[in-house]
Amino acid sequence: GLRTKSRISVASSAGRNMLGVMDETGLLHYGQVFVQYTEMGTESKATHVLTGTVLVTKCPCLHPGDVRKFEAVDIPALRHIRDCIVFPARGERPHPNEMAGSDLDGDEYVVIWDKDLFFPGPNHKAMTFRDHTVVRTSDGNLEEAMIQFICNYIKNANIGVMSNAHLAWADQLPDGIFSDCCLKIADKISVCLDFAKTGAASHLDKQEKPRLYPDFMEKGCHKNTYRSKRILGQLYRLHRSLETVVSTDFQNHFVESDCQSKLFEYPGWQVYKDSAERLLAEYALQMQRILDQHGIRCEGEVVAGLVNRVSDINKSKKEKDNVEELVTKQYRHLVKSTRQRFFESVDAACKDRGMSTDVERKVVLLRMISAWYMVTCTSSGEESDERRSCSFPWALADALLELVKALSPHNAKVSQKMPKNLLVSKINAAFAKDSEVEAEEAESTTQRSAEDLAFKVVTKWAFKDELLKSPKSKHSSVCEPCLSYIFKEFVKGISKGQQRAEVMNGYSEEAAGDGPCGSESFTLGDLVLEFLKHLCGTRVQFPPCDQCKWSSSMTRTITMAAVRTYSLLAITRDLCHLGLPCEPKLHEPVQIVQEGNPIRIQVKHPEFMELLRHSPEEVEELLRDWSGVQEVHIRGDTSHSGHYLLVSAVGRDWQRWFLQELVLQPWLGEAVEKKDIESFLGE
Repeated sequence: GLRTKSRISVASSAGRNMLGVMDETGLLHYGQVFVQYTEMGTESKATHVLTGTVLVTKCPCLHPGDVRKFEAVDIPALRHIRDCIVFPARGERPHPNEMAGSDLDGDEYVVIWDKDLFFPGPNHKAMTFRDHTVVRTSDGNLEEAMIQFICNYIKNANIGVMSNAHLAWADQLPDGIFSDCCLKIADKISVCLDFAKTGAASHLDKQEKPRLYPDFMEKGCHKNTYRSKRILGQLYRLHRSLETVVSTDFQNHFVESDCQSKLFEYPGWQVYKDSAERLLAEYALQMQRILDQHGIRCEGEVVAGLVNRVSDINKSKKEKDNVEELVTKQYRHLVKSTRQRFFESVDAACKDRGMSTDVERKVVLLRMISAWYMVTCTSSGEESDERRSCSFPWALADALLELVKALSPHNAKVSQKMPKNLLVSKINAAFAKDSEVEAEEAESTTQRSAEDLAFKVVTKWAFKDELLKSPKSKHSSVCEPCLSYIFKEFVKGISKGQQRAEVMNGYSEEAAGDGPCGSESFTLGDLVLEFLKHLCGTRVQFPPCDQCKWSSSMTRTITMAAVRTYSLLAITRDLCHLGLPCEPKLHEPVQIVQEGNPIRIQVKHPEFMELLRHSPEEVEELLRDWSGVQEVHIRGDTSHSGHYLLVSAVGRDWQRWFLQELVLQPWLGEAVEKKDIESFLGE
């Protein structure tokens, strides 16, 4: 993934991993390659021959010359070769050898033809890979020689250490991978890679061992860490920011509203309820087997044929594609067998009841498919299998369509009662119930009352997420007057039409009548959701306030909290994330307060070090106020590289991540000395 491996997938239409082979026809010239790839995800298996510039590399890619551009040409005599890259047999030096010293003994290459991923300018000079003479063992005892070789291999297996050093220096040094240090380490790594063949070893010199590591390498708990300014650091922090506010680890949440269930409720469906429950259990068992076999967590991935996560043994892209293809076939077979069971059940029911006409058979069919849908959407969900059987009735999508057509007069009446925006309606109803006021008041068209009620919900949310200042607050928080100011400014913007275009994008034309765009007045649910969206995409401006000391740091805190809450509402529809009454069947433990891994930083600011010696509690309080965590603990020590700190914290994941962002800033010491963070946050 992006965070753990710094990998970003390239579309199969823009790049592939391919085996390398040699041109036995001799038709390719130096600088040319032949590439023919097969379309993925289609039944036709059509092929395409590339022409033009292509980018080719091989892992490990450490030297600037390991990434090369070639000219792809069409050679009819080579068209029998598919999904391989063919290198020329001519030239001053084999092209595979130019990339990490490859020798075409089953090596795999990355081939990219997306021009946006090409580096500018010509190829860099390839590294000269040393041809080491094989270290001969004595002609003595063979068993002793084997033991000695294994011991030497274990002692010299330091490729990981060297690769980490190369990555750290490439990020720190101005010239990056072009620096002399990185070029020397790359050469040593190539020697280590061939140790099993040659017996030649290589080690890092003292000056080649890094003392600092970039944050994206995640060595903060035991190595001195700094905030990387290069692209890997930027991507890492972007990923972490999204990861901390958007939880994607959800199980299925299949909760039907009462109105939606009635859309598929055919009179007399209860006759087939028992048989439907029995078939549902069988279907759920088969679906669970597919999930367990491949390590898939969500039933929706099986139905869509798009697998997000698979088991550890199938993590490569090719294996993941194979899993998707296999899962698709397994699901098709499950649907086929389910449909067969359904129509067999319909025929058996007709035979038992002596129904022979088409009209009678259709009634049985509609009752049975209605029973399938009703037992699925009304199941308790206590069993994990039941929670993962939402697709059960949709194996008969055509029968469900017939059911909707048959119930269309009834559904027209039901649809008139259905709210256009279910989440808005749930917020209105839940607040009305929680506050013991009538639902009509929550749905009031009086703009003043809607704003007041909406702010009460916003206050509940802010209190739940520990954003609102209270006597027990130990960290930076917003006072209620400032929160009210932000909310009123948002409402003014909507009233004046400044944000109406953005709001309109969130509603369909059909729903416009019930949304903020369809009328001059908004319900409290409209205002709450739109306010959260406003916080997600706007830098909040706080008014001058003596109570909100660290308003700039709170800007980010409120934004991250809003993104998380809005995402959780969209996925789970659980209103407890707003501080409203909780639905146990939807609720999951999120935003858990816990201790994270410590962060190790070097101390270079003398005033900062002096303050730590005499008033460590004051520094801890500052960091707690700025980041929003509940507890901060600082421990200092000295190593060969100087003074360093270990900073650990207790809080929610996004609060701890913000603290890490703060302590890795180069201006932290100066900000602590001045006891002011306002002037630094914009840097």
